[in-house]
Amino acid sequence: MKIARIILILIGVILCRTSMASNIFENKNDSIPIDSTVVRYFYEKLDNQQLGNIKVWDTTTLSASFYDPTNQPMEYYQELSNSGHAHKNLEFSYPSTIGFNDKLTAYDKFIITKKDIIYPIIYQPFTEIKYMMGGKKEQHLDILFSREFQPRFFVTLKFNIDYAPSVYQRSFAQNYNFVANFRWNTRDNRYGVNGYYVMNDIDAYENGGITNDSLFTELIETDKTVIPVNLQHAKNKISVTGFGISQYFIISYSDIKKDKRIGFGRLCHSFDYQLNRYIYSDTDPTSGFYDNFDTLINKDKTYDSINFYTIRNSISWNSLSYGQYKNDIPFYLSVGLEHNYTYHSGYTDILTGAQFGKSYYQNIRATAGITMNILKTTRITGKGEIILTDYQAGDFMLEGQWKQFLGTFKKNFGDLVFNVNISRQSADWFEQFYYSNNFRWNNDFSPTTYIRLQGVYETPWFSIGLKQTTIDHYIYFDLDAKPTQHAIPVVIASAFANFYVRIRLLEVSGFASIQMSDNENILHLPFIHSKIKFGWNITLVKGVSIMQPSFVVNYFTEYYADAYMPALRTFYLQKTVKIGNYPFVDFYITFKLKRANIFLGYTNLYSFKQDNRYFTTPHYPMRDSRLIFGARWRLFK
Repeated sequence: MKIARIILILIGVILCRTSMASNIFENKNDSIPIDSTVVRYFYEKLDNQQLGNIKVWDTTTLSASFYDPTNQPMEYYQELSNSGHAHKNLEFSYPSTIGFNDKLTAYDKFIITKKDIIYPIIYQPFTEIKYMMGGKKEQHLDILFSREFQPRFFVTLKFNIDYAPSVYQRSFAQNYNFVANFRWNTRDNRYGVNGYYVMNDIDAYENGGITNDSLFTELIETDKTVIPVNLQHAKNKISVTGFGISQYFIISYSDIKKDKRIGFGRLCHSFDYQLNRYIYSDTDPTSGFYDNFDTLINKDKTYDSINFYTIRNSISWNSLSYGQYKNDIPFYLSVGLEHNYTYHSGYTDILTGAQFGKSYYQNIRATAGITMNILKTTRITGKGEIILTDYQAGDFMLEGQWKQFLGTFKKNFGDLVFNVNISRQSADWFEQFYYSNNFRWNNDFSPTTYIRLQGVYETPWFSIGLKQTTIDHYIYFDLDAKPTQHAIPVVIASAFANFYVRIRLLEVSGFASIQMSDNENILHLPFIHSKIKFGWNITLVKGVSIMQPSFVVNYFTEYYADAYMPALRTFYLQKTVKIGNYPFVDFYITFKLKRANIFLGYTNLYSFKQDNRYFTTPHYPMRDSRLIFGARWRLFK
């Protein structure tokens, strides 16, 4: 926490320099008046800014009360008893990348890596503060600051902390991350560079769930603080840190802009370093929680640690020159090579202390991509990757998209989007070989093949679609919490809809999803899961402030949700406990005062009925109804 406090003080000093300013000024490039408080942003690399892969900062009142990483408007997660712990998306997903995987996914929403880092596009210094306070000193704080310190040299700092206590024993979590990044380009845009540093730290006490669900569901014990839990001395600690730099150089001279000639493209290079640490400890491994799993080696204590050191270098060429686009580039081509080196520090023999299992993984990845816009109504995109070396040699991924604009750009009736994704992925290190005090395995799995087909109709207000995923040689964690492989193909079909509608004073946003598997013995999914928020805008002072009462309803149908194993940081199959068919209802009143949103909320209102079925993970009751207070405030200099 000392580091976190120092960072918070430093950011606070920077924030003291901010104040409110005029909203309108002249754009230096074209002298057109623009709103200087509009903030846009892009991810990862400068090419995305030029290609038009740009998003607009969300300032809607309706979204202000979605305050933690696992509580977002268009997502629904299986969680433990409070925020800050392991989680799993209720929507079926599979690995979106190929190559060596140096992470465990159960804490992904609390870990920022290169792909999650945002680069704001601003016209004046910008700060946003988000804060939420709940019962038992629960706090969520997120601060983002971005400023142009020198011409075309932008620096962004982001700090987040989630302090999440709980009424249940040993269900405390504290997570924080800090990101610093910059971007700069020459006056003529011929050369550009961006870089980042990121630090993530997660401390999560693990209680293994309550020992007897009936104490909670049948109201046998109303004092949640005394309900027995399975683990009293277990803890997970995760640390992910890294830094990197990306740069490009346009081959043609900048005078081609005046001549309106096509350039020779640009050369790009990136370097990234990342260190991942995972530690699971338990000073009472004989508590009985692990009795149905592998035999304990050390009965006095558990201290399982995993460390990965990863270096990535990539070089590529693409056809971008000096043009600026809005997802309408006529033609785009890219090719590249990437070298990945990962060192796995291995395991420590729990009895002898000897080190073993050290591994060095290297692979070379070849990539290519193409985008074509045809007659301004059709866009075709393709991307391919293949691993050329090491044990994952032959793994590949192919993605294709056909996007058909209905009508014209000025008079658009929506888009039809068709996607296909085909990939072959070798088993992860975690699925192949693992050694710990509680679990051990040594597998020789075949590569898994994924095929996904998807069709979507999109408008600015809603999207609706169908998708089908076929998996051959599916790997999953079975009833014994160990990985196993299913040789027969598995098919998952789903239909989904996302929407945001504003009709006069009423605002509605949310999503709904239906999904089915043809093999429910190895893949358990809720048939329906959805989230919808209704808000009603009431003007208090015209042009200055509004009040918005709103309701959020989260729901999923009953199913055998996966259980959670703290010692592995992994969800696994179980067939004894069904959960679901319970409406999680939250109520908020949000006040918008110019650029500040202040909200009061009361969560899990349905629990007042004393229908104690509010689980999203077996043996982990969700939070009781509670009062919360929060604010989101944007500042400009």
